[in-house]
Amino acid sequence: MLRDGMIIKGKVTRKSDGDIFVDIGYKSEGIISRDETAKYSYYDELVEGGEIDVHVKRVETPEGFVSLSKIIADKKLVFSRVKAAFKDGGFIEGHVIKAVKGGFIIDFGANVTAFLPMSHSKSYGEDIVGKKLPLKIIQLDEEKRNVVVSYKEYVNEKEKTETETITRNFPLNEKAMVKILQALPDGVEVEKEGVKVFIPITELSWRFISKPGDEGYKEGDMIEVLVMNNEKGRVVLSPKRLSDNPFKSFIETNKPGDRLDAKVGEIIPEGIVVSVSDGLEGFIPAGELSYFRRIKDPAEIYRAGDIVKTCILKIDEAKNRVILSVKRLEKNPWNNMEERYPVGARVMGTVKNIVEGDGAEVELDENIDAYIHISNIEWNQPATVAGVLKAGDKKEFKIVDIDKSRYAVLLGLKQLHASPWAVFASRYKEGIYLDAKITDIDDAGVTVLLPEGVTGKIAVKNRAKLRNVKGDVIKVKILKIEKEAKKISLSAKDLEATEEQKQLDDYMKSHDHSTFKLNDIINFDGSNKEEEHGK
Repeated sequence: MLRDGMIIKGKVTRKSDGDIFVDIGYKSEGIISRDETAKYSYYDELVEGGEIDVHVKRVETPEGFVSLSKIIADKKLVFSRVKAAFKDGGFIEGHVIKAVKGGFIIDFGANVTAFLPMSHSKSYGEDIVGKKLPLKIIQLDEEKRNVVVSYKEYVNEKEKTETETITRNFPLNEKAMVKILQALPDGVEVEKEGVKVFIPITELSWRFISKPGDEGYKEGDMIEVLVMNNEKGRVVLSPKRLSDNPFKSFIETNKPGDRLDAKVGEIIPEGIVVSVSDGLEGFIPAGELSYFRRIKDPAEIYRAGDIVKTCILKIDEAKNRVILSVKRLEKNPWNNMEERYPVGARVMGTVKNIVEGDGAEVELDENIDAYIHISNIEWNQPATVAGVLKAGDKKEFKIVDIDKSRYAVLLGLKQLHASPWAVFASRYKEGIYLDAKITDIDDAGVTVLLPEGVTGKIAVKNRAKLRNVKGDVIKVKILKIEKEAKKISLSAKDLEATEEQKQLDDYMKSHDHSTFKLNDIINFDGSNKEEEHGK
């Protein structure tokens, strides 16, 4: 029996000029008037044939229709869910629509709103406007339709539930079985009953592991772990703690300086991972492989499975690491390297690598690495290293220094020959004249090449008045020789032309002067003085 105030389901039959006609299974068709649809935004969303909840406002109208309301039905249904959530203590999702004094306004739909006090928002400065939150109804006044909600209680209850789940699944200091979700470069992610935990690579094994996936840790596998910590937000699991730490027994019988054989395992650019006993690995840094050579890739010398004689350099108990050395099995040769390679001695070496802009790496005949800086290649520093040296070149060098702190033999090429400045200073004196070739011209002056490959510079007042160009050979006078500064002051006569000379030079360059007569040169301004005086 249909009566006023009921909420029933109906089917939209048609829409017309804002009115919505609904089939409610009654003798008369129901209608939602345009007065309601004009106030709310659902008109365009409803489609013919769609099912909706409606409130019966009036069974019979003068027009013969049943007067219906969708918005009243929606409000009643939403509010009934609010009441149910308040009654059973459950949670209901609401949309934070705006901030007001002391809190936020929540919309549950159909304009059924609630107030979320700031103290129950858990926002702590976070902008929650526009977000949907699960909320708990903490106050409800049905008559006034006042609703107060709390997000904090939801968070607290959720954290409590999670803590109980963690404690149940991961009892402290006990074993647990977990499922691998994924193997990552730095560890594995595991899960048990919805609780996800990350196990870092350092807790997977007492051995060194570079990639968990390569060590049998595969997605979907079940592994056993020991629960190291089960505090909320910080669950610590460890597979390796289920077995004895081989490091403890190792340090009882070994100490720094002891010698031992190690088996080469993984080789990386930084060094070599080796096995020193069952279940215990050590590491040989690349810098501890040789006193003489800078080994950039240990794989060029060692292979997996090789047995290497080493000595213990350091035992790091905090990290369970054994650092080993190959080179320290021998006496440090750098203590008396000056005796083997005295400064000033000549040696043969092969250029290994060009470091453009800085120098070149050189390997001496005894497989000792050395280095030559760009400043020691030529007396006049080259523009590029590659312009003088090439990888593979075998040359004679001179020892210029032994740097023990960096285990470096420093070489020179220019030192094989006397300094051109010293030769020049011994052969030429101040006040004499020399032929010099112009090699460069700039605003500061003219650079010239002198005998012995020495360069000098002549200052000019006006570059535009220069009579010479690059490549010309001119006569220069040595004004001053500064041996320590390797600097020569020069002068050149008639390097800059007077205005009259410049006009003459320009005229000579612009005419075919092979047929010039004396009068042509005298009257270079273009005037014909014979005509001026009459013929």
